Amino acid sequence: MGLVAALFRLSAWKGLRRIALEQPNSQLLTDLPKGRSDPKEPQGKQIPYGHSEYNAVMHFLIEEAHNLDENLFGNWINSLSEDIIYTVPVRQTVSRDDGRGFYPSMNWIYDDLGSISFKLKRNMESDSAFAEDPPTRTRRTVSNMRLFETANPSEFLAQSSVLLRRNRGDTAVSEEISARRDDIIRSTDDGMKLARRTVWLDHSVLGMSNFAVFI
Repeated sequence: MGLVAALFRLSAWKGLRRIALEQPNSQLLTDLPKGRSDPKEPQGKQIPYGHSEYNAVMHFLIEEAHNLDENLFGNWINSLSEDIIYTVPVRQTVSRDDGRGFYPSMNWIYDDLGSISFKLKRNMESDSAFAEDPPTRTRRTVSNMRLFETANPSEFLAQSSVLLRRNRGDTAVSEEISARRDDIIRSTDDGMKLARRTVWLDHSVLGMSNFAVFI
């Protein structure tokens, strides 16, 4: 486990070094969390199923899943806020008394808008992005959304379950990954925007060969 943790830290350090060189003002360099941080229950008032705000946020998440499944990445980028932070913490198997096993200082993904744009541009335009050329075929199912008010009247906390199935190449075997997502959805003059996403994986070992797709 020590070697695995060391490799994760080395990978994270290399990623942050690249960001420091390319994006010296990136929020990723100042907002990186420390220590263990497990999912927490919301403190705001819950917005019930069927409410107009609930329907609007659920519609946003359904359209987002469609855009990602159909490789409409331009549409997806336009649905992100300029200050978005997108994280997928590493999970370890721990005893019940030690919490849920999430360590956000180690992440499979820790991105802002600049790094998300860079990844998508590389996948779409580079001749050497073999992880996504031929492209992955994906299908996302988003369900069980719970919506809550936040301290900011224009922002909502959306907790949802997501199941991602992924097929690559000429094989009948599909990879899949499931998770809880905690999203901050912001209402703007240009419509709903995704401002924060934390993906709490159900897995300590990934059920896919790489993380070249967004959850």
